[in-house]
Parts: sequence; C-alpha cells; structure tokens
Amino acid sequence: MQTVILAGGEGTRLRPLTAETPKPLVKISGESAIERLLKGLRESGARSAAICSRYKAEKLKERLKSSKYGIRLGYFKEDYPLGTAGCVRSAWNGDDVMVLSGDGVCGFDFKAIAEFHYRSGADVTIVAREVDDPREYGLMTVDREGFVTGFIEKPGYDECITNLANTGAYVISKEIIKRIPEGENTDFARDVFPAILSEGKKLAAYIDKTYWYDIGDIPSLIKCQRETLEREGKPAYIDKEASVMGGAVVSGGSSVERGAAIGGGSRVISSIICEGACIAPNADICEAVVCENVAAGEGLIMKRFSALGEGCVVGRDVTVEQGARVAPRTKIPDGAIIRTDVSGGKFASLSFGDRGELCGAEDLREALSFAMAAGSALKLSAIAIGGDGPGAEALELGFREVGTAVYRLKNASFGETVFCSRRLECSHFIFVDGDIRLMSSASLELSRAEERKIEQAYRNRDFNTPERRAELLDGSAVSDVYLRAIKEVLPKEPKLNASVKTESLREAEIFSLLYAGGEGEKAALTIASDRRTVSALTEGSVIPYESLIILCCKSRFEKKKSVVLPQRAPLSCDSLAAEYRCSAIRSGGVRQLSDFCCDPIELIFEVIRYVTERGISLSAAIDELPKVVYTKRIIEAPGGLPKLMSEGFGGARAGAEVSIENGGARGFVRPLKSGRAVSVYIESVSAEAASELSADVARKLKAALDNSARL
Repeated sequence: MQTVILAGGEGTRLRPLTAETPKPLVKISGESAIERLLKGLRESGARSAAICSRYKAEKLKERLKSSKYGIRLGYFKEDYPLGTAGCVRSAWNGDDVMVLSGDGVCGFDFKAIAEFHYRSGADVTIVAREVDDPREYGLMTVDREGFVTGFIEKPGYDECITNLANTGAYVISKEIIKRIPEGENTDFARDVFPAILSEGKKLAAYIDKTYWYDIGDIPSLIKCQRETLEREGKPAYIDKEASVMGGAVVSGGSSVERGAAIGGGSRVISSIICEGACIAPNADICEAVVCENVAAGEGLIMKRFSALGEGCVVGRDVTVEQGARVAPRTKIPDGAIIRTDVSGGKFASLSFGDRGELCGAEDLREALSFAMAAGSALKLSAIAIGGDGPGAEALELGFREVGTAVYRLKNASFGETVFCSRRLECSHFIFVDGDIRLMSSASLELSRAEERKIEQAYRNRDFNTPERRAELLDGSAVSDVYLRAIKEVLPKEPKLNASVKTESLREAEIFSLLYAGGEGEKAALTIASDRRTVSALTEGSVIPYESLIILCCKSRFEKKKSVVLPQRAPLSCDSLAAEYRCSAIRSGGVRQLSDFCCDPIELIFEVIRYVTERGISLSAAIDELPKVVYTKRIIEAPGGLPKLMSEGFGGARAGAEVSIENGGARGFVRPLKSGRAVSVYIESVSAEAASELSADVARKLKAALDNSARL
C-alpha cells in the first residue's frame, strides 16, 4: 500500500504562523505536525511515503530531506491547485493508497486502519471521529454495519443529524484512484466520494477512539498543544536550549522552543513561544503565539488567540488584544495597543488617551491620515476645528479629502469650540492645543465603538475619497454669537473680585473682554490644562473643581432647572438634585452636557452670577454645601485589568465603572484607557474615610492579581 501525505495548503487561518512556514511544519511542543505523523507511520511499519506539496514546498523538502525516522520520502509539487484527489492522482504509483493530512495531529493506528479496510471489503475507508461541535466539519451518516450512507458539509445545528466527522484520512482502492482525472482539480469529499456512493460503491467508516486535531487556526493549535502535554503528564514544554529567567511562570500547556528566552517576572500561560523569540521581563502572555525571532520589550501583554509574526520588533508596554494578529517583521512602538490585525508589516500606532487626546499621530502627515480616517469611519458631513495648536491645516485638508466640510474656528477656546460646534450642528469637533482631541459635541467623550472604527480605518488606510474636496468654511461669525451668549451669564455688577490664570491666550482674552472686574471677596481661579476643570483660591482657602460644579448645579436647581452632567461628575450632585426635586442626568454619551460642564469660562461666570444674586461671598456659598473631602488616585494594575476588575469587585460593575462604598465614603473605580491602571474617585466625610476606602480598592486589586498569578 502506498502512503500519500497531503501538505499543500496555505493555512491562511493560522497566519502569521504560516506566513513564512508551511502548515505541516508548525510545531506542537517542539515537534512539527508532519514529523509527528511520520513517527506514527514508522511505528505502524511504513517504510516510504509520498508528500504532495505546493505552498512553501522547498521548506518542507529542506526540513525533511529524503528520509525521516527511517521513512523514505518522495516529493510531488503542484504547479497549481489540484485538490485532494487530483494531487493524490499525480503521486500515485498504481497501488492502493492511504491518504493522510500532513497538518493534522492524531493518535491513529495506521496498521489497524489498513487491516480494517481489507476486512470490510470496502472500496474506500474513511477515518471518522465523533466531535462535540459538528458545525465545523464535514460529516457522514452511516448504517448499522458501519458503511457510509451520506455526506453533510459543515451544517447548521438544524442539520446536525450526526456528529461523525471526516478526519481527512482515507484508505482508497487502486480502482477508485484510477478513475480520478489527471491534471484536474478534484476533491475526494466534494467530488469522488459522493459520486461513487451514488453508484453503490462501499465506503466504510473506521471510527477512531484515540485523539485527532485539525490545527486549522490558532485556538485549535493551542488546544492541541495543551492536551498533548496533558497526555504526556507535562505542565509545559521548555526546550533544553531555551532560557526562562527567575520569577517567570511557564505553565498551562505552554511551549518554549529552542533558543527562545523569557524574561523574569513574566507569565506565559497556554501559549507558544517559537524558536529564537526573546521576551523581556514582566510579560503577560495568555493563550497566544509568538513566532520565531520576535524581540519584545518589557511589559508585553498578549491576550487570547493573538499572535506576533516572525521577526516582529515590539516596544515596551505593548498590548495585543484578543484575536489580533501582527504580520511578520512589523515594528511596534512603545505603549501601542493593537486591537485589529496588522497586515503588510506596517503598524500605524493610533489610540486615544484618557482625556480624548490623540496618541500616535505625531507629525503632519499622520495628522492628515487621522483626519481622513475619522471622517471616513464616522461618516462626518461637517466638523468644527478650534484651538491654537499646530497641525490644524493638515487636519482640515484630511477631513476635506474624504468629503467632510470643515468649519475653521481660528484660535477658539475649548468652550468656544464646543458652543460653535453645537450651533453649527456638527456632531463632532476637533480641539488643537498641545494635543489633538477629537470629541463629541454632545458628551465630549467618544464612544469606544467610535474610537475602534477610527483606529481600524487609520491602520488599514481605509478612506472613502469622493471626486471633489469638501468646503473649508469660516466659522468665526458663530464665535460672535458665543461671546454674546456667555456675556448674558455674567451679572452687570459682579460681587466677586475674580482673576483667572490659564495657559490659553484665548481664554484670558475672553475673560478680560467680558469681565471688567467686581467688588467684594478676591478669588483667584485657575483653569487646568484639560481646558474643562477649574479650581479657586479665596483668602488662603482652596476650592476644588468638584465644589464649583456642585455650586453651579445648585444655581440651576434653585431655578428649578435640570442639568446634564458627565458620568464622573461628583456624586453629591445627585443628592442635591433630590433635595431640590430636580434632575441631575448623567450623559451616558448621548445627552448634551450642560454648558458649564464643557466651558470653564461659563462655569466661572455661573459661579460669579450665583454669589452676586445671593449677595454672599464665594467662601460663604461653599460653606453652605455638604462638607465633603474629594480624593483622586491612580492605582497601577498591570495585566488582565478587565478580569481583575471582575474578580476584585464582583457584581458591583455598572458600565465602565465600579461603584464603591464604605462607611462615610463612596465613589467609583474606572479603568484607564491604557488598560494598565485604574482611576479611583472618592467622596467622603473625612480624609481618613477616603484613605481607608482607597486602600480597600488597592487591596482588592492586589488580591485579584495574586489569585490570577496563582492560576
């Protein structure tokens, strides 16, 4: 009997592993699939085999030579795809044939299969396996005697009348092989078997009870390796020429191949680290694949079923999200977050920071590409651009190239830009100062879905460019409307001697233009670099932004007006709203925020109006508010933050945040967009209560992290 091994497939679902390597040479615990197959054949008594190949055929021959494990090997290369039956016909020597898949991993007893075939008197024997999820396989129906009665190709659940899968291993009599046309694309399962079954030929099913894996994609490859090591009683495979530094954990059926190195403090769980890959310390790699000769910097995070292609150079603190695959020889900068596949060896780093700032578009060309990506991905008909920072012209051109009209608001302040964008009915705006910020005109923050669309369009250069460039429009007239509107907030005879400190020349100009000074208590107000938050200093007393926001809410509530606040506005606003029987609505990314939440100048003028109308000092107005201590803290939580949040805080999660409470303190925990830390915000009756709750959060995160490390 002749043995023919099919090894010509490209293995596209296994890329980037198969970008440079034929699928049969993909390794499981240090040994390739086809080598495992040849070893099994030798144990069954085989002495020769023909290998039919096409994709990267020269690498197969280079690796296996003319013999392996005592089996003489002949090679038959397809010039074009011939199908499973067509390529067997090209390699046929005139005898009965055992056909095997070179990229599967199995425990088949090939001698027993051949003996079964001849005892059954069948024209064809198909090796079959019962599978848990039949939808991913070609299935067979059989009668009580074990002969095939029909075929079903990858059915839905409504068609799964059997769970008996075709493994792609066959014994076929020479009379059947002789019928296969030479040089034509012909497939056994699609063409040959249904035809001979309709003619009344006998096809027997040999139901195997050992193990079989079709390593068609990364999840199935990882499962194959894990269960192979389990059968061998090993927690992991570490080649004797590999290096694993102290403090590193390699477990869960992981493989570290020859010449690979794992840095100290790293965690490698159910993953494959290929030859020559070098992983710097403190990596967290779970159910992922690192291909040959990858060089990865410290703090690498790879999530389930992600993969780095051969020769990739990866910076520090890079995260590869679940299922993302990176093409060979791609260079990835520090801090990048890879959420989708990176093809062509080019990675365009782009992400959004916690204040909406753009990360990665560092020159004018990248800013132009970002604008094209945003305009295309969000299908923007128009956008407003304000601020006085560099890059505005490149952004204008980028948006116009993809058909998005641009309203230019030269040197407009942040609050002014928000106001004008809303009046111009633009759903989004760009603010350019030291950073570039793309924001929603209603709620300021982009949704994660919007960010993902933009990142993917930017990375893939997926731009829709109409024949004509969109218009560049002058939006300065709307700035005049803004000045008139905000002046109406300010009382005619202010009872607060206020001054403003700001990095923005335009904010300083607006304040001095509209506010001529006032009598009474001196208050020095500072606008933060985020262009949204304000703090105040009165007679040596510091008033935080949270107190000023609550005071603005109180001003509206006393007039029986509701407010729309950001998700992270002080929780005391809700209590105050209930007291006045008004509504404090959290925007949730949909509702339009109240103006004083978007514009620091408006917030200041609202505060001045309130104390003027009440005839009291700012200090006295703040003293009327509930006595609350506001605490903010950033706690690092490297690796697997979503899981840590879930394990650390159980069912308390509400959207992107976790509500927390302990005694006289309450607040929330929110993951930062970097995925490596959490922001903790606490309101409490005392600094001690805030400190205790903050420490409790840190303890819970540490406990969840320690538990995850033990697993």
